Amino acid sequence: MRELNVEPVRAVERAIQILNCFSFERPDQSIEEIIRKTKLAKATVYRLLWTLERNGLIHYDPKENTYRLGYKSLEYGGIVLEHLDIHREAAHYLQDLQELTGHSAVLAVPQGETLQYLMRFDSDEGFQPRNFIGRRRILHNGALGIVLLAYMEPEFVRDLLRRYPLEAFTPDTMTDHARFIQRLEDIRKEGFFVDAGETFSGFTAIAVPVFDSKEKAIAAIGVSGSSFKMEGEARERLIHLTKETALKISLRMGYIIK
Repeated sequence: MRELNVEPVRAVERAIQILNCFSFERPDQSIEEIIRKTKLAKATVYRLLWTLERNGLIHYDPKENTYRLGYKSLEYGGIVLEHLDIHREAAHYLQDLQELTGHSAVLAVPQGETLQYLMRFDSDEGFQPRNFIGRRRILHNGALGIVLLAYMEPEFVRDLLRRYPLEAFTPDTMTDHARFIQRLEDIRKEGFFVDAGETFSGFTAIAVPVFDSKEKAIAAIGVSGSSFKMEGEARERLIHLTKETALKISLRMGYIIK
């Protein structure tokens, strides 16, 4: 983000505060909830909501007396995705990976301390983790973020672990920081990571980084599914196919094999 010697527009910042109240977990909000989260006056919130509603950024449900993001937000999101190079270059390969493996295939990118999902092609399996397009997670939560952490500066990793300690999602989740940092070193050597039941019990994910022309890990792709379908020789095949796909995408992003 640029630093400019210019005062931001207060009304715009307040409108953004309101938009930031909505999430995948809480897509609908009452005006009372928005007031509590933003700490703005009710009259201010009401005027801003009405302005956003008039411009398609907010939708009001009179039956439930709640608000949610409007169609214009979806349009803006589509424009962003359409013009992300990684999105354009990876779509065909990621879809091929899903069809070759029969498992869900996902692409995500790092956004500061979080990982954001940009693309997914689902399998027909019943259970699917909630990797919604646009959703963010702390980087050490799940295979894609962990594989990216392996290629980040050690100081960044240590600071992340200080502020967001590892937590157990299942009995198999690694929560020891020293062992976690050693794991990141192993990932760099192997070029992939397998999360076998650490984020969701009975569910396995395989993640591989995508590199750009500067050999920076700019994204991660992965396949995921029921653990019993991703063991032994099947797992080895899935690792090979995922690494192969990540390399194809990396080459499209300017990566040069040495």
